[in-house]
Amino acid sequence: MEQTVDIPVTIRGVERSFMARVQAWRYGIRFLVDIDGVEMTLERDDAGEFRAILPEKFSGKLPDKELVTAIIEVLQSLTS
Repeated sequence: MEQTVDIPVTIRGVERSFMARVQAWRYGIRFLVDIDGVEMTLERDDAGEFRAILPEKFSGKLPDKELVTAIIEVLQSLTS
């Protein structure tokens, strides 16, 4: 069963909130987050750091890197 979590971030003085689906994945969990219309997968790499993965064959505009970094920082604080 999937769960959802709310990820609040403040970026450039603006508060935003993102819903993420949490999935059990291999030996841990991963988060599927809709960032401005792009569903990114955020999961830990072999070193234990979060990485952002775009959907396969994605060819649109990339989400704001600073925003993705802010979301990852929140996830790190929640899962540490």
